[in-house]
Amino acid sequence: MIKKEELQFTKNNGMYVPFPGVDYAYDAINRLSYALAVFKKNYENKEFNVLLSNGEDLVFKIEDKNLAHLFGIDYRRIVANKEFLCDILEFDEKEAINSYTLINRIIDNADKVIEHDEQGINLILNYYNIMIRTTLFIKMPTFDKFRFGVINFNRYKYENCFEKKFYPKSNKFLLIPTDEELVQFCLIGLNRYNNSNALYPETFMLPSNFQNYLYKQELLMPEEILIHDVYDYERINATNENKRNILNLYKSLISMYNTRSRIKTKTK
Repeated sequence: MIKKEELQFTKNNGMYVPFPGVDYAYDAINRLSYALAVFKKNYENKEFNVLLSNGEDLVFKIEDKNLAHLFGIDYRRIVANKEFLCDILEFDEKEAINSYTLINRIIDNADKVIEHDEQGINLILNYYNIMIRTTLFIKMPTFDKFRFGVINFNRYKYENCFEKKFYPKSNKFLLIPTDEELVQFCLIGLNRYNNSNALYPETFMLPSNFQNYLYKQELLMPEEILIHDVYDYERINATNENKRNILNLYKSLISMYNTRSRIKTKTK
């Protein structure tokens, strides 16, 4: 169960959080390792094509290059620290580094990483952020279960309503319920990179004010999903129960938070 004292540190990098103790740090690295195994089992080399209730196809992937951000690791900050890369993570100076190899080196060199951060000066990792994000990633239902909603996100509506700048470029959000009291929903923002047909996770948010991202937005129903992997594909249709569950969730959130959202279906 996620605790309030953990959640307060998730928005900061390792420089601005206290070291949580050796036992907690090892637990976070172990959770990171397990989350990587979950990715390999459920998402690696898979493309998801979701038919939405407005007739639109939503195509997205979760790739290994997305993992550092999803798992709460500040990739850019670590890569910029050449001394840490070479001395602690044992990279060669000219060795190629990506999100996947970085995570594996952190796991493989957990003793040295934790010994470095235990000194409490300029921590490299935010163990609280890793613990929370990997916990939610591990518990995230696979998409074939249809336990997710889709927000057709208009950033200008958000900015006008809340007078707050929205910096990511995501125009679709996956709304994923959790069983956590303090983090009731995860939001995965999807964006298109390098003119690809598929969208990728740009941001993985755990907002306490998740209802703001629904305000005056269009909510879409996932009706069918086609899952491609390197060998085959699988087509799964949402059952009537799946559709009712998402519809009831939307109606409940609209009523509870007065989000003034609209649920979009195909025009006949």
